[in-house]
Amino acid sequence: MNDVRAMILRAFPHWSSLEIAIEPLSRGITNRNYIVSADGERYVVRVPGERTELLGINRANEAEATHRAANLGIAPPVTGELPEVGTLITELVAGVHLGDEAFVRRLDHVVKLVHRFHETNPLAGDFPIHRVVEWHARDALAHGVSLPPQFSRLHDVSRQIETAFEATPDPLVPCHNDLLPSNVLFGPDRVWLLDFEYAGMNDRYFDLGNLSVNARLGVAGDETLLRAYFGEVSNRSTARLELMKIMSEFREGMWAVVQQAISTLDTDFVSYANERLENCLRLATSGTLNNLLETAADW
Repeated sequence: MNDVRAMILRAFPHWSSLEIAIEPLSRGITNRNYIVSADGERYVVRVPGERTELLGINRANEAEATHRAANLGIAPPVTGELPEVGTLITELVAGVHLGDEAFVRRLDHVVKLVHRFHETNPLAGDFPIHRVVEWHARDALAHGVSLPPQFSRLHDVSRQIETAFEATPDPLVPCHNDLLPSNVLFGPDRVWLLDFEYAGMNDRYFDLGNLSVNARLGVAGDETLLRAYFGEVSNRSTARLELMKIMSEFREGMWAVVQQAISTLDTDFVSYANERLENCLRLATSGTLNNLLETAADW
């Protein structure tokens, strides 16, 4: 706590005469998060974990995306930054996290925010999902962590998905790339997207597949998602969504493999990686992969 207080006062020396209270927000699995109260206002401060650049995080890219989302009114306002650790200070906004059916009932609101972010101008950074999983494999090996047994087979599937998408490519768009339910906050009069650490140019279907698999939407939820985003459900959009669910789980699993080498947080990243990669393998070997690849490559 004292380290956090010292960083804050170096960034905001005019707060030195104020009574500042700092309390942990919630334990993340990459960073440490705090609520800071000062002069009657409350803010969120995130202290990044160690070597997070190996997880695909670029703090300059994060700042650009966060400022953009805040200016759009889809993310909490940015009030300052802590340059020495490369993180932003944002307003603490009211809201709750939802899951399961409660989340699905508000899904159209979430999708509209994602769509709005996608429609903005290109970001400086990118997040090429098929390269990201390869970079995670490279960095895990470089830091002494063996690749999981599922990697070779899933890497082959990743290449097939990349080829199918390239047959009829869609333009890359600004993506959030980490659409967990915990990164969506439902306020009394609006919905907020949180945590743009991984934001960058990517295929829009990655965000949609990422949202679907993390929120466990199911068939009906996926139809709601696609209809809210595109206004209709097509065979091509359904196939691309299903394939990017595979890539979402592949990335999440390999992300956790890298975390095994670099994280100092008290989290079982071995079990986390195994769980996500096993689900990825289940999705990739469901018996419909070839049909999905063919349909995704069609217009």
